[in-house]
Amino acid sequence: MEKKLRMLLVVFVVLAVIIPVTASAMTINPQIGINSSILTNDPQNGEHEVRTGWQVGGYLRLDSKKFYLQPGLFYHNMGTELQTNNEITHEKSTFQNQVHSIQFPLLIGFNVIDGSTFDLRLQAGTCTDFITGVDHNDHFTKDDLNSTYWSFKFAVGIDFSVLSVDLGYDLGMSNFYADERQDDGKMKSVFLNAGVRF
Repeated sequence: MEKKLRMLLVVFVVLAVIIPVTASAMTINPQIGINSSILTNDPQNGEHEVRTGWQVGGYLRLDSKKFYLQPGLFYHNMGTELQTNNEITHEKSTFQNQVHSIQFPLLIGFNVIDGSTFDLRLQAGTCTDFITGVDHNDHFTKDDLNSTYWSFKFAVGIDFSVLSVDLGYDLGMSNFYADERQDDGKMKSVFLNAGVRF
């Protein structure tokens, strides 16, 4: 698995270098969207639930015939929710919070349909989040989290005239919490972005 992952990253880096050199068109694509996120591992006395968040930012798309490179910058707000059950009193408690970060995705895309007014795109790549803050809650603070974490990002996109819509999935690859003994998993989320193209 690690060997395949290394090979995938090598291919990604090579394409990320070649595409800008051969790019024939550039598109600016500001977007705003929503996300639903959840941590992968549940603690012994509870379980994580899906919670919604939002993001705003944009991409710079560098097209080279069928392929394109798409670096981006987003202000990312995601939620987590933990429901615990007291084994003695059987009382349930819910801990909700919002985590804020600056997100840097770097995607490589393929134009499945490249028409004059309609485009269908597939894209994948890496994404790094730098956590900037955590809303006050009774479960954890910013110091309890890793300052950065990274994920794989996969998405399908549609362009219609000047409008664009991306539906995708973020697969967390690094631990969310800083304490290695606290194995509360990795973050994964589904997102939907909409924007315009210039």
